[in-house]
Amino acid sequence: MHRLPPLNALQTFEVVARHRSFTRAAEQLCITQGAVSRQIQSLEEYYGFALFTRLAKGLRLTVEGESLLPTVKECFARIEEVSRRLTRTRTDLALKVPTCVMRWIVPKIMRFQAECTDVQLQITTTWDHSVDFQSEPFDAAIIYGQSPGADVHSIPLFEERLTPLCAPELLSTVPLSSASDLARHTLLHPTRDHRDWRMWLDYASVEGVDASLGQSFESLDLAVNAAAQGFGVAMGDAVLASEDLAARRLTTPFDIVMTTGQKYYFVYPDCVAHLEKVSRFTEWIADHKDD
Repeated sequence: MHRLPPLNALQTFEVVARHRSFTRAAEQLCITQGAVSRQIQSLEEYYGFALFTRLAKGLRLTVEGESLLPTVKECFARIEEVSRRLTRTRTDLALKVPTCVMRWIVPKIMRFQAECTDVQLQITTTWDHSVDFQSEPFDAAIIYGQSPGADVHSIPLFEERLTPLCAPELLSTVPLSSASDLARHTLLHPTRDHRDWRMWLDYASVEGVDASLGQSFESLDLAVNAAAQGFGVAMGDAVLASEDLAARRLTTPFDIVMTTGQKYYFVYPDCVAHLEKVSRFTEWIADHKDD
């Protein structure tokens, strides 16, 4: 039986070949450039030929390196695919959730866990509003968009409904008698392009309010948190903020609510549809999404 080449070195070879750089490969692998160089050297010693030609600006694969690379990539891709499939058979249900949805989903998750103690949820939060089940290790996800996309099972959760949100205390210092009074407040934007405020101001036919002004945030959740602390008025989703509105941490100064046509969906791929952990949570969330 022939001795296999060092597998860590093969992985390093694939990353170096992708970036054509020891430096960038080291950054991705979180090791030193010297460690990358030593692993490539050990692989070249194993095969007895060079895998890269060192150039003044970067690296170039040798003929032998070009021949080896497709097989290495295919093998690691197959290992990743099998590993992902095996991890999905665990009792834990791996769920990807955008951070802005956590206010809405956490109370439901706590109720589900109390009722279904034998199914544990592992929640991964992200600013991403989409999912790729082919490359990401999740059983299910909550996504946002005009449609759930192709090749997934889906349950519509709720439609996006935008309206201004602020702390109740803010209204006692600088009242909002009409939408035009927003010009006297700091607008808190959940996106850098300010599109949500622009759409709502246009929808409400508000003049004299400059949507280019105010403070921008990386996510809806951060903007709404700032609003709850009294730093300004955020454009937020009435459904996602329902817990804060009920607890009087936030209030809606106007009755003008704009539906955007975008929705939040619970989705999962066909390859896990037969798993009991998925079917149980799917049935539960379908029955309790409006609670």
